[in-house]
Amino acid sequence: MEEGESLDVYAGKIGGMAMRYAGLGSTLGDAAMVKKLLDTVPDRLYSAVAGIEQFCDMETMAFEEALSRLKAFDERLRRHTQDGGEQSGGELLLTEAEWHARTK
Repeated sequence: MEEGESLDVYAGKIGGMAMRYAGLGSTLGDAAMVKKLLDTVPDRLYSAVAGIEQFCDMETMAFEEALSRLKAFDERLRRHTQDGGEQSGGELLLTEAEWHARTK
């Protein structure tokens, strides 16, 4: 998965790979697709992957379930970096004294 690529686009690529397998007379099951998805996501999603591997049964997990868990974590992570202490520009919030000094 490329760094700027969305999870939906990447999931489509994995789905296309499964279709090519089917065209060749083989099947690519959910367990293999989940493993491929979790092994190739970017490092920013590593903690979600670790949680999924630790608390879920990888052999019976549906591909859509793994994808939805990663999408939920990614959305929360993006929302946190936009609204949280570190802004998207990499600047920290000002202290009250700094704010007052700037507004004078």
